[in-house]
Amino acid sequence: MNDVLLISINQVQSAKMKKNIDEIKIGIGRFKAISQIFIVIGLLGLTIWFLTTKVIYMTSASNKTFLLVCCSILILVFGLATISGIRNLINIKTGLIINQNGIKINIGPNSGQLINWDEIKGFKIHNPIRGPIFLLIFIKNPDDLISKTYGFKRFFIKMNNVSHGTPVSLTSNWLEYDFEELIDLINDEYKKYGAQQKNIVHLADSAKNKDGGNK
Repeated sequence: MNDVLLISINQVQSAKMKKNIDEIKIGIGRFKAISQIFIVIGLLGLTIWFLTTKVIYMTSASNKTFLLVCCSILILVFGLATISGIRNLINIKTGLIINQNGIKINIGPNSGQLINWDEIKGFKIHNPIRGPIFLLIFIKNPDDLISKTYGFKRFFIKMNNVSHGTPVSLTSNWLEYDFEELIDLINDEYKKYGAQQKNIVHLADSAKNKDGGNK
């Protein structure tokens, strides 16, 4: 029982005080997940409404064709995201597993991937003006990870690799965990399992500086 710990927001401090934990499991926040699914369903509905009430009645053939293609792609993406979100909500109880081997991700485009500690080069916080904050995880061989991923997941992590320099990222949107606490936890486990000191980014200080700059 002491070897495996399911962490919620109210259990963070007590979990950090246990010294003999071999594996830390972070659950999915049901309210967060359901909220994200409803947002995607809303975007899907809005795209379908625009397609059926505006686009199909356009007289300009070039504009109509362009918008038909765009709307079709958006419907496909939002539809798959909705199906994937509902499936994850039903089937997946643990969003993140952290142990001596590395970080096992069960949510998002990196779902099902284990990122070994010895593959990690460092971390960076991505804090866009709009949207959620991400923790970018830089790895030694991103092309190898991409080659082992298929379908829309591969497309999304390739885009992430192009825009951020890494195919691996984490957001706390689906996790039952405070983002700053998650950063501290991953940084502590990274140090614990033998990461070189020069590669460690002091994430908590970085997050506080960003928060201070946004105020």
